[in-house]
Amino acid sequence: MACELRVALTELGVTFIKLGQFLSVRRDILPLELAQELSLLQDQVPSFSFEEVQTIVEKELAAPLSHIFQFFESYPMASASIGQVHRAILKNGRSVAVKVQRTNLARTVHEDLVYMRFFIGLAKVLRFKGDWQGWFALVDEFERSIFIEMDYLQEGLNADKLRQILRNFPAIIIPRVVWRYSTKRVLIEQLCEGTKIDKISSFADIDTKRLAKQMVQAYLEQIVIHGYFHADPHAGNLAVSETGQLIIYDFGMMGYITDSQREGMLRLVLSIMDNNLSRFIESFTEIGIIRPISQADRDRLEKVIEPVWTQFRRYPISDIDLSIIEKEIDLLLAHQYFRLPANLAYLIRMVVSLDAIVHALNPDFNFARVASPYFKRIIST
Repeated sequence: MACELRVALTELGVTFIKLGQFLSVRRDILPLELAQELSLLQDQVPSFSFEEVQTIVEKELAAPLSHIFQFFESYPMASASIGQVHRAILKNGRSVAVKVQRTNLARTVHEDLVYMRFFIGLAKVLRFKGDWQGWFALVDEFERSIFIEMDYLQEGLNADKLRQILRNFPAIIIPRVVWRYSTKRVLIEQLCEGTKIDKISSFADIDTKRLAKQMVQAYLEQIVIHGYFHADPHAGNLAVSETGQLIIYDFGMMGYITDSQREGMLRLVLSIMDNNLSRFIESFTEIGIIRPISQADRDRLEKVIEPVWTQFRRYPISDIDLSIIEKEIDLLLAHQYFRLPANLAYLIRMVVSLDAIVHALNPDFNFARVASPYFKRIIST
């Protein structure tokens, strides 16, 4: 059934592909098997014609292509559900990547959202079993998410902010936005080409162990120090330059964690180090994973969380496996006492994706050992 649903969402088009991807991180509301199947959804949407591209770009920039570009490649170098990217050269000789949004995308998404709300409302009226009010709220959340991702000006601002955060990481490249020629539907960036991250193992001159460590350090800087991160580090959004630098693409999906959640994560680490179960539970509450509970439920909660606590205590914190953490969180979310805030869903998705890429580069990589200095840095402050 899960596979059939994934195929159906793909056939329904852009909005439903994005909806499936959005739901795949919400393991607190979907069965694990279904969430894993939806995580396989890809932006498998045919590219649109160069004639459409030209019409959109000329309308957005209020000028013929020939007035802005000395060259504009007709075939896209990349294509996805929201838009596609073309190589081009500006009149000043600067090589750029031009990201162009699909025609009438906003109208299509709006119409699809109306249908979603209609069927949820119908199910509620007919009294089908389910938390239909919760699904209304989820569609509202999805609407906010997809329209933020569709705003290319916001994506450009995200790129600038991330570049500032990683300014002390010379091994990381964030393409620069050409603001003069960028709008909500057309984004022009510095052309930064490289080998896709999942293809570099065949290149003998790339130090993959060093690259894995640099990548994790860059993402830890984002999460632990700044609480703002690139939320979509899959193989299509990461590449390696000829000089061995990591190139990050696509800043439409960014994540954040609040100061209180970061403090809760720090206390979580300290509770494991101090062998303090009570503080361990309190830190989960601070992070937002435990629902508000009565004192009467406290003992039952401890029994639910004790196997997770035992799993954490089996190894030194530097040897904890992220895949084990993911599995334990999935098990916790099956209980009534737990929930998964939307921003943490993106964080977990990001960490799991990053962990898979890093271990492909270096099977012996230890995430926790690299993370340790960042937590010590916070503890010292």
